Amino acid sequence: MKHRLSVVALAMCAAGLLCADQATAQDQHGEQGRAAIDKMRDRDLQPERVMDATGLRSGMTVGEAGASYGYFTFRVSRRVGPDGVVYANDISASALESIQKRAASERVANIRTVLGEVADPRFPRRDLDVIVVFDCFFEFTEQAAWLKSARGYLKPGGRIVVVDPDRAKMASPHFLTRQRLTDLAASAGLDVVAVDDTFLKTHMIVALRQTR
Repeated sequence: MKHRLSVVALAMCAAGLLCADQATAQDQHGEQGRAAIDKMRDRDLQPERVMDATGLRSGMTVGEAGASYGYFTFRVSRRVGPDGVVYANDISASALESIQKRAASERVANIRTVLGEVADPRFPRRDLDVIVVFDCFFEFTEQAAWLKSARGYLKPGGRIVVVDPDRAKMASPHFLTRQRLTDLAASAGLDVVAVDDTFLKTHMIVALRQTR
């Protein structure tokens, strides 16, 4: 039964469907399943190149929404270094507890967890350099309201970066089109900033900044 669950989780990850609920289920059948999924994501989502493309660098203050079990969180933590900080946000308290336990175990001091709401990440400060949503914005149930709330936590000139499955590449109605994401951003007072995402086979990178 555990093997079957692992196969299902891997298949969902390959389709870009692994978010907080699935990650919680994955935790129940061990670190081996998580390692396999992380390896797949390393290959297909290329997080280091994504961070390069979006300008994440040492010393930044970053909010991450939909952090789940921390796949991207700890990579951002290493990128921003000891002079930076990552606010890992999720609506799942158990997901955030998983991040807290790992951070304590690995003695990672620059990660803070933040319990949010479906329409508001509730970050504790309003001077974030970047807010990143990695591989789960399509699962948000209040996308327009969330974007409008999130922009209030940015410093002047700050950006929201969405890395999400691209319907044009994935051919599935479950995912957003780039135009739909652009329209949602416009409704929240955000402009699209061009980012090269041609190195990703299944995902798009859409960077947003405030228009007013």
